[in-house]
Amino acid sequence: MKQSAFLVLLFTVILSACTKDDNEPLPKSTVSRLYVSNADTDTAVPNLFIFDPADSTSFPKPYQFDSKLPDGNGIVFDPYSGIVYQVSRQERNIRSFSVETDGTLSEKGSFIDERLPSAREIAFDRNRKSLYVSSDSDSAIYVYGGIDTLRSTVRATKKLKINDGRPWGIHLEGENLFVALDQGKLEVLLFENASALQVGLISANKRIAIAGATRLHGITYSSESDVLMITDIGDASSKTDGAIYIIEEAAAKFTAQGSQITPTRTIRGVSTGLGNPVDIAFDKREGKGLIYVAEKANNKILVFKLADNGNVDPFMTTTLSSSPEAIYLDAR
Repeated sequence: MKQSAFLVLLFTVILSACTKDDNEPLPKSTVSRLYVSNADTDTAVPNLFIFDPADSTSFPKPYQFDSKLPDGNGIVFDPYSGIVYQVSRQERNIRSFSVETDGTLSEKGSFIDERLPSAREIAFDRNRKSLYVSSDSDSAIYVYGGIDTLRSTVRATKKLKINDGRPWGIHLEGENLFVALDQGKLEVLLFENASALQVGLISANKRIAIAGATRLHGITYSSESDVLMITDIGDASSKTDGAIYIIEEAAAKFTAQGSQITPTRTIRGVSTGLGNPVDIAFDKREGKGLIYVAEKANNKILVFKLADNGNVDPFMTTTLSSSPEAIYLDAR
């Protein structure tokens, strides 16, 4: 990392967190930092990488951190508090890390939920200090309130059951919770007023089905651009059949009945390098429009442009010595 630039950024984040109301937007800056959660179980492989900056013409060498979370899955960063949250599917452990003044990370908190069977993606509700965790094996979403106070062994504040399929990717945009179903109906569910969801079986307000989908995984949405992006890993044993679905004017396509739609554009083909694209992130800033993908089968991070379509080469790529499972982009 570039330490001097990082220090300036950190002090700006701390100052804004202390002086701004939580409902106000973060000040604009030139931040572009990609957090990568690795699914490796070999203790010799660090399970958290950070690329800083992530929007150059090539990737820099990542900062590697031993988060002690084997089989790392979902990861998220809260720029107001400067805290990273990461989950281990194997250990059923969620840890938080503070960004230090020298650009390194240090552990802040840790808790285990022994009833969390298969943690995948996570999403953070900053206003309510709540963390959402999808669990595919039992078709549920676990919600942990008061996330900054949880320690030791805990139980989820809420367990939300989904009967339509197995949730994998989740994305929280304000009060709207988007859920990509990996198996079953292969739909994207939209839960409005997510914080009001009650324990037990939940029903989506709206949904869409994607024509030709095989196995949906990663998901992200930009309300500013009204663009929804979802990854499809295809056949898990193949290293060449993955895809990215780009859906523009997405909000109007969600209906209570759940109509089947054709994506605006689909990135797919041998040249793309997409085999098992397990997660996705989007740089929505003006002049950027970059799509980041965790490509697990080929141990890569791939970057495409929002306008890309079909069998195209990535705009940027880097090969990792690890198995990337989840990513989070802090771009401001």
